Amino acid sequence: MAQESASPTVVQFPGTCLKWLHIAEPRVLEEHLKLENYMISVIEEADHVTVVLKSLDAPLGVKGGSGTHPGYEVEIRKTDSQITRSNFLR
Repeated sequence: MAQESASPTVVQFPGTCLKWLHIAEPRVLEEHLKLENYMISVIEEADHVTVVLKSLDAPLGVKGGSGTHPGYEVEIRKTDSQITRSNFLR
């Protein structure tokens, strides 16, 4: 019989999200962004996926790069897993 872990779950996501995070990671690191300063979202559209980094202290529901650390996004085309654009958020 399996026992429940006493450790709280920090995040759960479908395994397919990991692919997009791995593709975006080198671009994020090129900008010298420290992932520990961000809340990360993976947004799936019909033809692309966008990985969005928002500062941990950014207010909920606010669009753009509010917070201590600049927001950043990486858009990835689904058909060939190529990055089509990346930019800081305002």
